[in-house]
Amino acid sequence: MKIVKWLLAVLVIAAVTHAALLYFGPSLVMNRAMAVVAAGSGINTMSHAPRPTADTDRIVRSSPDLLYSICPYDLGDGPLRINAEVPPGTYWSMSFYDMNTNNYRVINDGQASAGAVLIVLMKAGTLGPAPAGAELVASPTPRGIVLIRTLINDERSLQAIDTVRRRAACTTLQMPLE
Repeated sequence: MKIVKWLLAVLVIAAVTHAALLYFGPSLVMNRAMAVVAAGSGINTMSHAPRPTADTDRIVRSSPDLLYSICPYDLGDGPLRINAEVPPGTYWSMSFYDMNTNNYRVINDGQASAGAVLIVLMKAGTLGPAPAGAELVASPTPRGIVLIRTLINDERSLQAIDTVRRRAACTTLQMPLE
């Protein structure tokens, strides 16, 4: 009978630990990622990471064939304006992650038909009319990360691709939207 109680206690502890990890784990991962990225450039600012190597990789398993630009955001001061040019002839994507690590919106080079993207990122429930030429995106959480990936499809194009991707920016907008 003693062993049954012991096994039951172990199962209860395992179940509670598992549930706590599932509930708190994603936000712990995002808080850590945001702290690492924000330490270099701050919040609501786009940073353009150098090409990843084993020595410079800040986020686990970055691809050396991609250039990364990242904007950790906090919508507490208002919506965020994100603009980026899409380098021609290569893969490009802009991904939006909430504080639970959920990817809630992706835009890629095939969808950015004008060769550029203008996003106004707002808290869910506060969407209004979009400024001319902008797409409104609702963030499920007030904080998160916007990640831009650009493929280096030809080493000879690296400098041109890097120049274009470094024009991407994110800035806080003042209300009302302009």
